[in-house]
Amino acid sequence: MSKLNVVGISGSPSRPSRTTALVSAVLDATRDHEAVTAQLIDLTDSAPTIFAASSYDRLSPEGREMIDDIEKADLLVVGTPVYRGSYTGAFKHLSDLVRYDRLRGTPVILTATGGSQMHGLVTEHQLRPLFGFFGPYPCRRRSMRPKPISRITCS
Repeated sequence: MSKLNVVGISGSPSRPSRTTALVSAVLDATRDHEAVTAQLIDLTDSAPTIFAASSYDRLSPEGREMIDDIEKADLLVVGTPVYRGSYTGAFKHLSDLVRYDRLRGTPVILTATGGSQMHGLVTEHQLRPLFGFFGPYPCRRRSMRPKPISRITCS
C-alpha cells in the first residue's frame, strides 16, 4: 500500500511565522498516521527559487521539483497570512506557477492567520475561489480556534 502524500504550503514571506506554525501543526497531525508522508514548502525559504521565474517553463530544476511536488500531492494544506484582506503576493506567485489542470480532484485544507476574526473570511472569499479555478476539492469549512492565535509559538 502506498503512502498518502501530503504537501503543506506556507505563504508567509517572513520568519517567525504564525502561518508556518499553523500549517506545520496540521501536517504534524497527519504524520500521526503511518500511511502518510508529509512535507512543508515554506515560501520564506523557497522565494529565491520561485521568484526567479514567471512561468513553470522558466523554473530552475529545483523550482520545477517544488511545483511538481505540489501537483502530485494527494492532499494539500495551504496557509497564508492575511495582508490587506487577501493572501500574500508570494502565495499568489506560487499559485501562478502551478499548471491549472494538475490539481483537479485534489483535496485542499485552506488555512489563514490574521489579526482579527474578520480575517477568517479570507479562506472563503479569497482562497476558495483561487483553488476553485484549479478544480480541487476544498475541504468543508470548519472554524477551529483551540487557543488564541497569539499563543501559537513560532520557531
